[in-house]
Amino acid sequence: MLRGIPGNYNRFSAESQWRRSFTDSLGQRFTPFVSVRADAASLHVNDDPTVANFIQTGDSELTRAMPTVGVEYRYPFISVQSWGTQTIEPIAQVIARPDEPQTGRWPNEDSQSFIFDASNLFRVNKFSGWDRVEGGGRANYGIQYTAQINKAGAFTALFGQSAQLFGANSYSQAGTANTGLDSGLDKTMSDYVASFSYQPNSTLTFSSRYRFDQSSFDVKRLELETSAAFDRWNVSLMYGDYAAQPEIGFLERRQGVYGTARVKIASNWVATGAVRWDLQANQINQYVVGAGYVDDCFVLAANYVTSYNYSAGTTPPVLSHAFMLQIGLRTLANSSSTGSGSGVQ
Repeated sequence: MLRGIPGNYNRFSAESQWRRSFTDSLGQRFTPFVSVRADAASLHVNDDPTVANFIQTGDSELTRAMPTVGVEYRYPFISVQSWGTQTIEPIAQVIARPDEPQTGRWPNEDSQSFIFDASNLFRVNKFSGWDRVEGGGRANYGIQYTAQINKAGAFTALFGQSAQLFGANSYSQAGTANTGLDSGLDKTMSDYVASFSYQPNSTLTFSSRYRFDQSSFDVKRLELETSAAFDRWNVSLMYGDYAAQPEIGFLERRQGVYGTARVKIASNWVATGAVRWDLQANQINQYVVGAGYVDDCFVLAANYVTSYNYSAGTTPPVLSHAFMLQIGLRTLANSSSTGSGSGVQ
């Protein structure tokens, strides 16, 4: 994998979208949508050792375009009872577009944190950033259940799958960072994804997320989370269990517990902290501390992240440091920058 290119990389991206919903006399909702995205990039890639195995070195100018058309269908069945309301909603989405162009010629630096789960099942482009763009025809489908129970809170559940209909599957094309491989989307019929949440009141939320192997139904990804919001505090505790993903560098199954806390220290200022416990190594492997300013128009946040990578035996953990700065003009633009260093503890 080549997680970052040695050299300079500048990209301009623009996207225009249109969508409209129609509801017929039976309550069926149809939402056609059209979008077009254009990217232009200028690269100078240093000819460092082995870099040419992943991407063309030297100077290059790249352009690409991705037109997309599709339609989403929903048909909610609503039942109102004395104890509350429940809704069962089948959802289907069909998308048509050409293959992703020039895969492997574009660096991939902002789309590496890709996770396929129920939260992005119905996203038209499931990549997390702009360096990659999903191509080919695809169908996403599932069923959603919600229930509002009098004086007992709300339940929400979703189960679904994605299928590659035609063209090249972007998630089976490695690019420079192998993004998409071992994701559950890198086959014609994807793994199954599901989520379940229960909110008994305005303070507490219990949620869970799952990915099941398409053929064996083995659990590939599991997250169980409890969060609470009260007074000036937001806290959460999450357990995660993730299958090995050797294609992107995770050679063994991972298990851990991640706790976070956020406190409002002034009208627009917040402080945050987090810690992660690696259950396989029985060690803490990450600390996060940060602070930020948030108002209706502007976001400014800074975080310091300390991570420990533990090896088997008596080898000391490798310590890495990262400083993350985020600046956002809300509803207009968002930018982030990360600096890092490493050492051995």
